[in-house]
Amino acid sequence: MISVEITKKIDSIAHPKVRNIVKICIENGCRFKPHPSNPNLINLFDPTQRKNIIGDINPASPRGYFTLEVENGRFKSFRNEIIGLDIDKANFEESVLKRINR
Repeated sequence: MISVEITKKIDSIAHPKVRNIVKICIENGCRFKPHPSNPNLINLFDPTQRKNIIGDINPASPRGYFTLEVENGRFKSFRNEIIGLDIDKANFEESVLKRINR
């Protein structure tokens, strides 16, 4: 069960699709991890993979912003041409969840 504190943190995410992705990840065992250099951003850490699976989540962003791992442990915005995800498409959440569960 998700604690009240974690629920509040999830609910503080402005964009509904990003909020839903984060909620699903938290329900599957991921944890919030503070960003090392920016207190306004948060990362999602997967203890089974022992690494961040989503980085630089900006809870205040109405456009929805976060980064995903591309290669060699580097993270890029999901809007980057390498990743090519579109937050306005209906299958966005499914595409992100597939990508992070590889």
